[in-house]
Amino acid sequence: MPQQRPWVTTLRASLKQEHGFGWGIREKQGKVQLTRRFEDLSRSSVTLDVSWDARCLSEVMGLVSEIRQRMDNQGIGLREAYKLVRQPSGRDRKQQNWSEAAEQFMLHKVKGSGDTKAETFRRMYRPVLTEVLEVMNGKPRPASGQELLMALSRRDTNKPGTRWRQIKLQNAAQFLKFTVQSLGAPERWMPPPDLRPMVGKKDAESATKSSTPLKDDALAEILNDIKDQRWRDAVALIGCFGLRPVELLHHKANGKYLYVSYRKRTARGMTQPGNVVGLDPAGMEGESARLLKSLQEGTLALPPLGSTEGEVAESVNQHLSRRQSWIRLKGAIKASGGKLTPYSLRHGYALRAHETYKYSVRVTANLMRHSVETHCRHYGQWIDQEILDNAYAASIRRPENS
Repeated sequence: MPQQRPWVTTLRASLKQEHGFGWGIREKQGKVQLTRRFEDLSRSSVTLDVSWDARCLSEVMGLVSEIRQRMDNQGIGLREAYKLVRQPSGRDRKQQNWSEAAEQFMLHKVKGSGDTKAETFRRMYRPVLTEVLEVMNGKPRPASGQELLMALSRRDTNKPGTRWRQIKLQNAAQFLKFTVQSLGAPERWMPPPDLRPMVGKKDAESATKSSTPLKDDALAEILNDIKDQRWRDAVALIGCFGLRPVELLHHKANGKYLYVSYRKRTARGMTQPGNVVGLDPAGMEGESARLLKSLQEGTLALPPLGSTEGEVAESVNQHLSRRQSWIRLKGAIKASGGKLTPYSLRHGYALRAHETYKYSVRVTANLMRHSVETHCRHYGQWIDQEILDNAYAASIRRPENS
């Protein structure tokens, strides 16, 4: 019995792993014959227009994905499904013009649907499309939407579960869906409905570790390092009012308060909008009132932030990450076991509310527009530790009784 070639073993194992029981391949007159065996032991076969050699792996995997999708969605047999996925023109299945598709996608997002600004597309979508083109021009070349997204995920140097990996794969999936639905690309390029396996999960330590609260002196240092007044005011709003970054799009002055209209979806439902009290950091007395006055008068201008939660978060993170003060603080906090993110500004508001302004947990949770339970879960541990440390520092400074 002749020894089985390594690539055949690999292809058969990949088919089993990807599609489960019943999918098989063998050689028939120099071509790949695909067989589908069913649970009742019946079977159906079709000869693919694919040469039986080691170069066929990615093309066969892509074809089987599309054939299976047709069979499941339309309730048809193997041969009928293969007829539908074949190119009527007989041209090479791989000759999708991806560069042209990327430009058509840009026109659709920016000028067609109008739901994305040109600057947002340049910042959030263009880097992803550049990676897509690099993957499609490289080897081995993906033969389906799932393979392409998996290749993008493998290229990602960030750890699994990061927000950027999620955004990158979501934007790439939008592009693939557009090429199929609007440009007529084969169904095999349709992205899978669930991207979570490719996004991955954060490790347990990263997932549970909260961002370190930013102290008042550190906030002042960062604000002094920001020369663009629009960005300075944006960061000051987050720090003085304890905003989530996305809430820069959902606020207005309301007398002595900042009214935040954003409603965050949680496991318990939607959070409620409400008025927020500005808490000036030490040494920056009057900053909250200045921001409110500028908002009321219409003279406060914020920088381009995008239109979605992910876009705003990425904009704020990118701007802060370019500041030398932020880079230095991030390194120092990481060295001490902490983590600095834009949410550190919001956490700093919580710490200031308890330590400087002596607000209760219930009042602070209300100002931050989440439940007391959420507040205690996310902030309780490090707030308690800060209070404990300060109490100890005060005790060793107190003169002993004579």
